[in-house]
Amino acid sequence: MAFLNSWKNAIKNLDLKIYKGDFTVIMGSSGSGKSTLIYLLSGMDKGSSGEVILLDTELSKANKKEMEKLRREKISFVFQGINLIPDLNAYENIAAPTYKMKRDKKELTQVINELLSRFSMSEHRSKFPSQLSGGQKQRITICRALINKPDVIFADEPTGALNSTQGQEVLNILTELNIEGQSIVMVTHDLKAAVRANRLLYIKDGRIDGEMKLPEYDKDSHQEREREIVDFLREKGW
Repeated sequence: MAFLNSWKNAIKNLDLKIYKGDFTVIMGSSGSGKSTLIYLLSGMDKGSSGEVILLDTELSKANKKEMEKLRREKISFVFQGINLIPDLNAYENIAAPTYKMKRDKKELTQVINELLSRFSMSEHRSKFPSQLSGGQKQRITICRALINKPDVIFADEPTGALNSTQGQEVLNILTELNIEGQSIVMVTHDLKAAVRANRLLYIKDGRIDGEMKLPEYDKDSHQEREREIVDFLREKGW
């Protein structure tokens, strides 16, 4: 896999598999290529050579219609910049990915209500993004990401714009989802986020420079996991 832009070869000679059910975290210093990598893996960008196969679809050969279907039905995104539609309320934002799908209205309403309830957002269902806190907005974003039951959630610095309390709430949600079997691929520079991974990849100069595997997250082992990850990152010059 390779990705070229006008400045540099951001991803070079990279061979990587992402496994179903994993909480995979990608870390690296600024400019290492970690965000470029997640964009390639999710099909948001295309490489200049090589191939990316996502859920049996070779992205370089997929046409626009096939990519739209893949994004709509199989994958979802959670970003640092909370991309809610300002003119839609919370309920409508969650429903937005279903507008081109033939979902039963009653079933859809039930699913949205269950998501709102699960993430303690039921009382905010009619509020617009401008009326919500950063943490509340990100919870709505996660609800939206789950509405079509994706095979994979791609998250790019999902706690980057949140305070520590809000960030922990979002990480708790993502961890809970992963324990239930949700596949997650997340880019972060936040050690507290990295602790939630069962697989940590360190990228340097566009290549995977190291990998660390961990057991499923357990809050009782949080500090020990953090120490192990710090030691790993120090070895990599982080």
